[in-house]
Amino acid sequence: MAAAFALPQDPPRQEPAQRRWALFALGFRPFYLAGAAYAVLILPLWLAVYGGHVALPIANPLAWHGHEMLFGFGVAIIAGFLLTAVRNWTGQDTATGLPLALLVLVWLAGRVAPFLLPPDFAAMADLAFLPALAVALAQPIFLMRVCKASQRPWLPLVVLSLLTIANLLHHAGAMGFWSEGIVFSRHLALGVVAILISVIAARIVPSFTMSGAGMFIPAAPRRDRIALAALVLAVALDVTAVLWPVPSPLLMATNAAAALLHASRMQQWHSWSARRVPLLAILHIAYLWLPLSFALRAASAWSDAVTPAMADHALGVGAMAGLMLAMMTRSALGHTGRKLKAGPVEVGIYAAITLAALLRFCALVHPALQWPLLLAAGIAWEAAFGLFLLRYLPILLRPRIDGKPG
Repeated sequence: MAAAFALPQDPPRQEPAQRRWALFALGFRPFYLAGAAYAVLILPLWLAVYGGHVALPIANPLAWHGHEMLFGFGVAIIAGFLLTAVRNWTGQDTATGLPLALLVLVWLAGRVAPFLLPPDFAAMADLAFLPALAVALAQPIFLMRVCKASQRPWLPLVVLSLLTIANLLHHAGAMGFWSEGIVFSRHLALGVVAILISVIAARIVPSFTMSGAGMFIPAAPRRDRIALAALVLAVALDVTAVLWPVPSPLLMATNAAAALLHASRMQQWHSWSARRVPLLAILHIAYLWLPLSFALRAASAWSDAVTPAMADHALGVGAMAGLMLAMMTRSALGHTGRKLKAGPVEVGIYAAITLAALLRFCALVHPALQWPLLLAAGIAWEAAFGLFLLRYLPILLRPRIDGKPG
């Protein structure tokens, strides 16, 4: 409107080209967009395959679906988060410009390779991304000025190394080198994601809740260490059970302990008090799916009525995708110089992903209604990530509104 009333002698100021295009200014920009776009594309394709309407040129479509949700969509969002977080943690620049664009291309190559290349070459294309990302993050971590090596943020490199191993084992299984590779890979990757959620949530949820809800949450490092140790033990036993028999009572006890300890965190974090602030509420709602997933895994060790798939989808859709959208919206606003306030679109995103998780869980609980519930969950998933793209595409393409780099 203002431009329409500008005087002839005072034309609108033209910004330099680099100020109108900021897609590769920082890692969260291209990877959040790529991950959200892939989420929108991949789920309708999978539902069409599952419904028997489309045939993929892939030997095991079910394994491909699980792999792409973790190593395609999930890893893209993790990459965007880590490239941005490591910059903050170390005070050193992470990949921008051409190096960042090349990383995105390596990730993209892994997504299209199964449709264009033989399985062994497609596997190599896919396996290249996580090591490349690790190398990109290792440089700022090692350049960080610290007195002791233990003060460096090693978590990103540990997570990426474990995910690389899980990805390698998936391809070993898919190509017939190891019959248990695909199942082992899924358990390991989901376990690593659960541990990452636990560690990151311990850092951000209390802090953001204090600043956003105006309350004091005392630090509880000992409690956090115990909760993390219980989670790591539960994950280790769940992964081990793929290869060797683990007594059901032991699986039930360790998973139940992890569920209880992580659920108790929410009382410490005053989760109920955060319900009126959408930007906070979604953090707590998404995190709630983490102990729920381990409670379901404990129940599956006790009764066949509860399946491991219930725990997997509670973790993958509820906790992982929910927390990712919570952080994607929050960091996209904060790192582009905007106010940390959720509007109607953000509330719609949070409601849609929560509904998607609930419906996906119900589809497993009610097999007779599986297909309509799967379609409904897919629609909710599409709404969540579609709304994110509509709202944040222009934000992530443009420079920060405060003129700062990033």
